Amino acid sequence: MKYKKTLSKNRRRNRPQKNRQQIDLFENGLHEQSRKHNAKTKVSEAAITQKESLSPKYVFIMLLITAIALIAIYHKSVLIYWQQTYHHDLFNSGSMTQKMDLDDSDGRVEEYSKDVVIDQNNVISSIDDESHLNQPVKNVLVISPSEMVNIKKDKKRQKIHVQPISIKQENTKLSKTRFDGTPVTEQIDTEAKDEAPKIQNIPLIHEPLPIVLTQNDKVLFVGDSLMQGVAPYVKKMLFKQYKIESVNLSKQSTGLAYPKAFNWPKTINDILIADPSIKLLVVFLGPNDPWDFPVKGYAKYVKFKSELWEEQYRLRIATILNSASEHNVQVLWLAAPCMRKPQLNLGMVYLNTLYQSEVEKRQQHFLTTNQLLGCTYETFNSFIESNKDKIKVRVDDGIHFTPIGQKILAKAIMDKIIFKQFEDDDSD
Repeated sequence: MKYKKTLSKNRRRNRPQKNRQQIDLFENGLHEQSRKHNAKTKVSEAAITQKESLSPKYVFIMLLITAIALIAIYHKSVLIYWQQTYHHDLFNSGSMTQKMDLDDSDGRVEEYSKDVVIDQNNVISSIDDESHLNQPVKNVLVISPSEMVNIKKDKKRQKIHVQPISIKQENTKLSKTRFDGTPVTEQIDTEAKDEAPKIQNIPLIHEPLPIVLTQNDKVLFVGDSLMQGVAPYVKKMLFKQYKIESVNLSKQSTGLAYPKAFNWPKTINDILIADPSIKLLVVFLGPNDPWDFPVKGYAKYVKFKSELWEEQYRLRIATILNSASEHNVQVLWLAAPCMRKPQLNLGMVYLNTLYQSEVEKRQQHFLTTNQLLGCTYETFNSFIESNKDKIKVRVDDGIHFTPIGQKILAKAIMDKIIFKQFEDDDSD
């Protein structure tokens, strides 16, 4: 029993010590929090004092900027109002004391203290207005102070209608005023000096020069599968009739849309550099091109017929034509004919507009093919009529030609060529 009592007494003595320690810790924590709070409040108070000290400067700067802006706007509005009202500059004109009081009442007769000029647009200005200095003015109305003018002002349209009572019409040249303020006018002869020279109607696009070839000249054929069937016939005809050699570079499934697959502009330029005897370039392209194609610098394919597509395609056509002109080579460009598939047919119509416009810009030859093949872009036809007989000129795919159709196109190309013999051959 004594042992138990001692333990209970010790427990009672230890409890107040623990409570005091907890209270001390709590008080210490409160002191630290209060210190941190005081430090923050001091920092915020310092910032507020700094802002309060800087705020007048900011207010002054803002007021100054707004004042300058308002002055500029007011100054500009005054200038605009003056120019619209009196038709001359406020500060550059030397006559600010002109008597030009226009009454709003219709039909009132006004009098001016100085000579004024009324041009063909019914704009009234003084004769000493610097906007007319040293400028020949034709058919103006010069009104002296002794003459009266009936002036009507239209409020709705803001126009001034002038009805002269006694007006003399002259051709005058307005010059600077003298130091005493009197205007100086100079008479101009009213003869044919004022007449503008007549412009002759000169055509912007001339007819291309005829294709003239000699025996020493060569012909270059380029194109896709359409040219592959036509070029061999032309090549045989040229050599058989005129002993003219030719080069056939036509390649299936090629065009101008995908230069990475086959680059026609570069190929043509290289062959023209390598063989200076080539004097005629015959081009036949189209069915492989009316599709979207990639352009350098763009992630997606450029859409067919878009502005960028047309720009890039025209550039490739122009590159071929420029290479030909640089090497003194004439060009005969064949139009893509009608196609059976409607979408492809519409593509040929669009491409032919690009071919023809670029070819005619450089005064080269453009050969249409639909009439030769007996079809139009509105109606596709695989046959032509000859002596009440139908001759098939297109194969079943609605794109390529039969041998007869190829010969018809070859004959049309031959008709565009003029052969010139040498004088020695004529003497022999």
